Amino acid sequence: MMKNDIIKDQWGLLYSSELLLSIILLIFIIGVVANLSDGLNEKMLSEEEFSSIEAIAIESSDYLLNNPGNPENWEDDDGLNNGIVSKNIIPGLAIKNKNIENGEFYSESASDEMIMSNAISYKKLIKIKNNYNSLVDGNLFNDSVYSSMAIYPLNSKIRPIIMGYDFDNEDDNVNDNNIVTVNRTVKCDFYSNFVVYNFNDFDLFGENYEDELCNHDSNPNLTNHGNDEKSIWLCKNFKVYKESLNDYNYYLISDESIKNSDTYWIIESLNRTSENKEILNQEVIDLNPFLMEDMENSSGEIYSIHFNVPKNSVNDFKTVLVAIPKNMTDVLISNDEFNYDYFRVQDVNFILKIGYK
Repeated sequence: MMKNDIIKDQWGLLYSSELLLSIILLIFIIGVVANLSDGLNEKMLSEEEFSSIEAIAIESSDYLLNNPGNPENWEDDDGLNNGIVSKNIIPGLAIKNKNIENGEFYSESASDEMIMSNAISYKKLIKIKNNYNSLVDGNLFNDSVYSSMAIYPLNSKIRPIIMGYDFDNEDDNVNDNNIVTVNRTVKCDFYSNFVVYNFNDFDLFGENYEDELCNHDSNPNLTNHGNDEKSIWLCKNFKVYKESLNDYNYYLISDESIKNSDTYWIIESLNRTSENKEILNQEVIDLNPFLMEDMENSSGEIYSIHFNVPKNSVNDFKTVLVAIPKNMTDVLISNDEFNYDYFRVQDVNFILKIGYK
């Protein structure tokens, strides 16, 4: 009997040890979970704090999209090119219309009424991207929050621009529930300010379309450029000064669809008229060599450019004449932005994210 009792006691001892070990393990797990919960709760914002950061995000988006920034033309500050950012700069992305007199820009309007609605400047956006920490985190938010900014063009041929804090990083220490996102659809000018003429302005094509006066129509020695049943003549005049050739490169830039349009074109000066039609099947045509021929003994020339577009190919004819500053040409080429889509105003989704530090 004594032996059996000892055996029973051994089993009882084993059961007691396992129970004790289980209790210790359970207490440990509860402690770990409690600590994790405390940590998460510490990172979770109160309703009041979240409302505050949400208001900051909305107000900041409104400011960026509806104000050109302070001071005027802050994007032209020389220090920005070298990463030197003045504390006085508060960035804005809005575009102001310019006043025009006799075809010349002479000043920017100081009136808020002249701010273009729902339009942002690509030049300003790039300046912000290159100096984001100083301009946005520092000057705009006073280093009080994490933030990021991005545009996502609706046109898939144009790359998105993303800058600021990487909220998608696995090491991100901002709780997802504490991030406020503001999404607005706006227009971005990209490089449209370099456009001298946008030729696909048929309004949008109709039988009553009237082109501006063409020198071929009044010269009996040249073929008349009147429209017929099959095609439309689109003729434009523009002036180039010799001095401008030192600062600008002139190009004819077309969408890739031009290769299917069966369009012909002529470029000429008043003193060098031409009947020589050429097929327009290149996306980029450098006009400077042609322009410089006339400028050797002249301070400026008036040029005419003519397009003969089949009526059934009007939608494939997308061409612009651009004057690009010489210091920008290589930049556009190296960034793969030397194509038609970048010279058009495009719809984009503007996204601002803010997270509590």
